[in-house]
Amino acid sequence: MFDCAQYVLITGGLSGIGEALVSYYIKRGAAVAILDLPASAEDLLEHDVYYVSCNIANNAQVEKAIKTLWQEWGEPDLVINCAGILRAGEFELLSATDFTQSFSVNVLGSRHLAAACLPRMSSGGHFALVASMAGTVGIYGYSAYGASKFAVLGMAQCLRAEYAPKGITISAICPPEIDTPMVQTEIQTMHPATRVLKDIAGRLTLAEAIPQITRGLARKQFMVIPGKLAKFTYWLNRLTPNWLNHKVMDYLVAQQWKQN
Repeated sequence: MFDCAQYVLITGGLSGIGEALVSYYIKRGAAVAILDLPASAEDLLEHDVYYVSCNIANNAQVEKAIKTLWQEWGEPDLVINCAGILRAGEFELLSATDFTQSFSVNVLGSRHLAAACLPRMSSGGHFALVASMAGTVGIYGYSAYGASKFAVLGMAQCLRAEYAPKGITISAICPPEIDTPMVQTEIQTMHPATRVLKDIAGRLTLAEAIPQITRGLARKQFMVIPGKLAKFTYWLNRLTPNWLNHKVMDYLVAQQWKQN
């Protein structure tokens, strides 16, 4: 359990997974800072936090926000990057802008936060990036989102190697589908083939996911995967030859094409 001396910085902390993590750490006595897009006074009244307005995709804004936070609030013990966007759909229906936005926020945003925070963090610090199960295996309809999350996971692996000698822990959080506003919006237009493939890894509520995510972070795990089905899917993909994974995926997709 965290005490009042511990500091946690969470980006994207005004909605979804980020907001749930903010509430979790506040309830356990941590001082919490949020870095997110401009918010209304009503949004902030619900959180007893230090707030910095920032677009994670803008490197200059991120650097300025982190510099201000370090000077005025202090050095976080734990940084969690939850800021992200989801652009999903069949490849031919996704625009170049969909890909640009996905990489600007999910990949470059992760890079900008890491570049601003890691050189300032002391030994014993902990830096976590939210990737996705979609960053561990490619599925139908996720060419933009999946590619961006594969990149985030790859970046986390490289950062882990570079910062381990400096005593800084790096984690990659790879959840399956979690019931958030972003996911609720996606479900309205989700392709049936995407639905079937995502169901393999299971679906969690925030109430189910947050305790598992925070437990993994407390243990300073590199890969933090909430959900038994998601863990099983991850290891099954790791241990099964690609040709067999592709056969199973192609069969499931083909069944959906026959029905639609």
